[in-house]
Amino acid sequence: MKKLLILSVLLSAAFGLHAEPVIQKAMYAESRYSQFYTFHYDKAVSADGKRTYRIVTAVPKKSPRTGGYPVVYALDGNAALHHVSEKQLGELSAGEPPVLVSIGYETDELFDMPSRTYDFTPKRSDGKPAVDALDTSRTGGGADEFLTFIENRVFLISEKYAHVNNDKKNLFGHSYGGLFVLYALSARPDMFKNFVSADPALWWQDGDFYKSITESEPKGLKGKNVFMLKGAAKQAYTPAQEDSERVKLRKKLYGNIPSDASLSIIRKLSSADGVRTQYIEYGWLSHGPLFPVSLDFALKAASE
Repeated sequence: MKKLLILSVLLSAAFGLHAEPVIQKAMYAESRYSQFYTFHYDKAVSADGKRTYRIVTAVPKKSPRTGGYPVVYALDGNAALHHVSEKQLGELSAGEPPVLVSIGYETDELFDMPSRTYDFTPKRSDGKPAVDALDTSRTGGGADEFLTFIENRVFLISEKYAHVNNDKKNLFGHSYGGLFVLYALSARPDMFKNFVSADPALWWQDGDFYKSITESEPKGLKGKNVFMLKGAAKQAYTPAQEDSERVKLRKKLYGNIPSDASLSIIRKLSSADGVRTQYIEYGWLSHGPLFPVSLDFALKAASE
């Protein structure tokens, strides 16, 4: 049965447009203690030797149900680990808690911009170099390699610490990571059950992947759940920021795709047989503050 659920969450009276300050430094697994979860730290290197990953597997102390734990593979793992609170872990443990596998980078920063740009973005359809228009020192196009890395390395790492239910694997990503989630859905849908894409960077390469996914027929999605989360609040800039070349460039790039691009992808995917799709707009959140909210959504969706 095809199902498309569109929700608009408008709670701007209760929440401001500005999020809490961003934590700048990442936390190591060995410094994290929880009453509800145990954290395991692993390091892995990309096939080309250019990127080093910090993979943290958080395993519930509560025993799994028959079949094993559901598991959430979260991109931008350094930031994901910081945004998950002890209160959230306790709430998850009241039900069927998922294993959380945070796939980050071996850095003290929350985001490794050059690495995530390469790993999370697909190649251009015309074969030209995928240079990041926001920073031409960064190149992309490594999404397929990264997907293989997750399948061949990260899955094995998580499974050495926990009994994982292979039918309950979830993928979460925000921004460039949200783009990667959609790429994984189109390239290898059998790898995951739930796909949670938050504010995907559909402007990448003038909407090259957006055009590809909306112009092709979705396949292999029977039994899959696809969630698209959108921060609908306008990004607030100071007058000086508004006049900066970077902000002007960002607005230009965003203008290269339709304003309803995320929704149009969900509508396209909902035409596939047996897929369940959901589009949620958060009226009080802009792009950055959506990250922790969408991660919380992904963790709860995995527990259902």
